[in-house]
Amino acid sequence: MSNEIELKLQIAERDVWRLLRLPLLNSVTLKKLSSQRLLNTYYDTADHRLRDRGIAVRLRQTGGKWLQTIKTEGRVIAGLHERPEWESETTRNTLDFSRLEDEKLKSLLEKTLDGAALQPAFTTDFTRLSRVLQLSDGTQCEFALDRGKIIAGSNEALISELELEIIVGEPAALFDFVRALLEHVSVTLAHESKAARGFALALGAGSKPVKAKPAILDKHMSPQQGFVAIATACMEHLTANEVGCVAGDDSEYLHQLRVAIRRLRTAIRLFSDHLDAAKIAAIVEELRWLGGQLGTTRDLDVFLEETLPPVIAAWPSHSGLAQIRDRIAVQRAAANAASRAAIRSTRYQRMLLDIGASLVAMSYQASDARDAVEAIKLSDFARAALKHHRKQLIRRAQHLLELSPEERHRVRIIGKRLRYAAEFFSSLFPAKRSKPYIQELANLQGILGVLNDAATTRTILSQVLDENGNEALAIMQAWVLGEGHGHLAHLPQAHNRFLRQPTFW
Repeated sequence: MSNEIELKLQIAERDVWRLLRLPLLNSVTLKKLSSQRLLNTYYDTADHRLRDRGIAVRLRQTGGKWLQTIKTEGRVIAGLHERPEWESETTRNTLDFSRLEDEKLKSLLEKTLDGAALQPAFTTDFTRLSRVLQLSDGTQCEFALDRGKIIAGSNEALISELELEIIVGEPAALFDFVRALLEHVSVTLAHESKAARGFALALGAGSKPVKAKPAILDKHMSPQQGFVAIATACMEHLTANEVGCVAGDDSEYLHQLRVAIRRLRTAIRLFSDHLDAAKIAAIVEELRWLGGQLGTTRDLDVFLEETLPPVIAAWPSHSGLAQIRDRIAVQRAAANAASRAAIRSTRYQRMLLDIGASLVAMSYQASDARDAVEAIKLSDFARAALKHHRKQLIRRAQHLLELSPEERHRVRIIGKRLRYAAEFFSSLFPAKRSKPYIQELANLQGILGVLNDAATTRTILSQVLDENGNEALAIMQAWVLGEGHGHLAHLPQAHNRFLRQPTFW
């Protein structure tokens, strides 16, 4: 068994030859290897048991040889893929698990398959141009440029990707090298393996917006280890919605991407005393930039998809309301184009690289090299953090009905931070206690969110000039005001339910 560690990148076909001619690439090339055509068949059961367990089984033909490879579930941090891998030669085009020497892996496969037969799921057919690089810090990696296609029945998808796999050295060096590449050629971090893409193609699974998934924590982790796990989950949330957001067909992708940014910023704030202040400050600034780029688009999405439709339904023939809709739609299209451009930008890729490099560096630090403050157990850290944020929310939320919209918005932000923190740390405590607490907090935050949307709507309306008079604007403003008062009436009750809910830590 080996531990495969590689940084995966997508590259447009038009940029391939520019990449191969780069003086930067040639200056670090230690050894050029020959071109190979690689034919791979991936296997699974009819009900996709291996895929569901994060296991990939393939046979690779290279020349006259057959190579059997098994990979189990690993992790992905900003394009850096790390997975356990078992390889063995076979004498023919047939899987042969008897060659496996790892008893745990044999047991895992037996339990997963439970007698079910394996069958071909899809194939990949690509040419690999490879060489060995020696980077500035002495790290050696294999540079593999793969170009070809994935084939699943009648469906095909192109492969044009670059893999940088560690031979010896530190993964952080890969991020530094890609930063240098970005100065000369456009590449983007790849967050899915060929296997993941192949299974999606075989299943005909269309993409859907992805919500946040909980980080897997252990109470004996240090705060820094906890941060790496939580921030990695935030990055998975962010990058899972990246492609859909760029496509622009469903506004929920952008919403989830914004949520991921806010969750990551909250995690950084929570763990700030255990992080490198200088490095984190630069990352926070970039996250703030990206959140700002997406914020206007999200506000206009809410207006067009949630606020305006019931008003138009109540006054379907009112031309002024239709004009407001059309004007805001133009603004939304421009804001969405700017948001998509930001995600496609080199600046965005550099931000992902910076975050990934920081998380990888932290995750590879030896536990005995941590300073004394890292001796704190994560469970103790979580209790202190949750207690602090709850106290802050209770103090700010006094006399909610008397607060200005701006003050209630501040309460909403504090409540959101507490909710994210509670979700981050929930796996450290009994679910029967954490779930009701988080639900009541979400209910309170939801009402505050609707009130904030109403305030945002008033701002949007103030920027709309109605050529046919102010009647449509007056209708909208009256509607929003009425909606706001309706939710405001429920606020004290939601607040009291939250206050009565026992803490779970």
